[in-house]
Amino acid sequence: MKSGLGIRSPLFQAVADSKPDLGFFEAHSENYFGASAARDALLTLRQDYPISLHGVGLSLGRADDLDAAHLQALKQLVDEVDPLLVSEHLAWSAYSHRHLPDLLPLPLTESSLAIMCEHIDQMQSALGRQILIENPSNYLLFDYLQIPEAEFLNTLASRTGCGLLVDVNNVYVSATNLARDPKAYLAALNPDFVQQYHLAGHTVVTRQSDRGSETVLIDTHDHSITDDVWALYRHSLSTLGHKPTLIEWDSDLPPLADLCAECDKADAVQASVTSTVDRSDSGSPSITSGSVVLAEHQAQFLDAVLSDEPMAQGIDPSHQHRVAIYRNNVQAAVHDYLAEVFPATLGVVGAGFFRTMVQAAISKSPPSNGDIHTYGAELAKVNIDGMDSLPYLADLITYEWAMHRAYFADSGDTLDTHAMPQDEMLTTPIKLDPSVHLIESTFPIYEIRRQSLPDYAEPVSIHLDQSQDAVLIYKIKGQVVSRCLTGEELLFFKQLKKSTHLLQAIEAVHGSIDEQALAAVLGFCFEQSLLVNG
Repeated sequence: MKSGLGIRSPLFQAVADSKPDLGFFEAHSENYFGASAARDALLTLRQDYPISLHGVGLSLGRADDLDAAHLQALKQLVDEVDPLLVSEHLAWSAYSHRHLPDLLPLPLTESSLAIMCEHIDQMQSALGRQILIENPSNYLLFDYLQIPEAEFLNTLASRTGCGLLVDVNNVYVSATNLARDPKAYLAALNPDFVQQYHLAGHTVVTRQSDRGSETVLIDTHDHSITDDVWALYRHSLSTLGHKPTLIEWDSDLPPLADLCAECDKADAVQASVTSTVDRSDSGSPSITSGSVVLAEHQAQFLDAVLSDEPMAQGIDPSHQHRVAIYRNNVQAAVHDYLAEVFPATLGVVGAGFFRTMVQAAISKSPPSNGDIHTYGAELAKVNIDGMDSLPYLADLITYEWAMHRAYFADSGDTLDTHAMPQDEMLTTPIKLDPSVHLIESTFPIYEIRRQSLPDYAEPVSIHLDQSQDAVLIYKIKGQVVSRCLTGEELLFFKQLKKSTHLLQAIEAVHGSIDEQALAAVLGFCFEQSLLVNG
């Protein structure tokens, strides 16, 4: 089939407008958890193209149990999308209620092999289908005696029935960073297990450490594919055979036409290569791995990434300093996502201070699961030097977090006021839609947020003592709306939160709200579908 492209939010409209001639699109699974306009857009795209789902957060290599809620959310997405392929990584990102948004390196030992097999079996059973496992990009070596990575992957596939996703850029990056032969790595893979290729760009970084200067390749997915990776892809096709190929580009996106040109180039390379696959059995791992208590290793590795302390054990001494690469990756990933969630907060405090806030939040309260939409819940609790001068900041963060939560909230069973008599409507059990949030502030928080957004172009005119705001936030037709409330409206909505039916709320505010205002706010609730069956 023709090559595919990783779909990212900024591309949906361009794809809908131009309908490019591509084989498929691939989406990062976790970006589409929850009820959102993004998920709706993916399902719409599914009507015109095959979709593959690529997970980055399940943490198959973790030493403890998989996150059941994460796996259930993935199953719901898989059931809706019916993807062409489902894939995950030979990596881990979580252990003991701490989760980092990066693919962390797994010591390839017998204990890791057993855990990966167990978790792959669990994932495949839950989804009711085969998954693919992708080779990692590596930045450091361990002290442990390990199973060679290609043999480790072959054994995973042999024992569990999973397939392999060969990321050619990762092969090149790892081989360069660890002074290995990428062609020997590809030759060691069993071609019968390989079912997909990834191609992406990387960044060449010169780093300084106490060991001097060194050059490291970082798997960034924000550049064009290099000539060396194209050459290795050509070699992969001849060695492992022709498979569906995906172009990954995650950030600093060029125009869609440029991305499609990369896909066309992959198609041209495939057309020019004749496969000479050697299907001899790779056999079982030939090296007996050293012992490692994986749980202890992962706890220490998380400690090292979340602080400036070096690893206590497990990493080759010459690569101890490279833990900082993972620390930088984690901080950048969380920062970039939270900058999208809190654009007004970023506008108020500035880029440098916002980065410091994010680093403090990661250190104090690391994410606890792989659902990236939950990141940022603790940002309002951060307390660092300089925040005292912005007394409204916590309210602003709370406001933006409520809008974020509303966007991903599931819609309730809307109360159908046209289908029931008035008496029944007044006494039937009701509650506010799950997307509804009330924000009360002693500051003019609505205007603070509006005038701090990146697209606000007028002169800023805010007086902190000019008003006290109550803001209603809710989702309607996939869009999040925020609206300032009058004192009477706020009183009614607060009562609705405590009431089990409309009559109870109306009776509770009798005498505090005049009939005309009450009728108006009731009409607004019905018009905006804010009430759902309780």
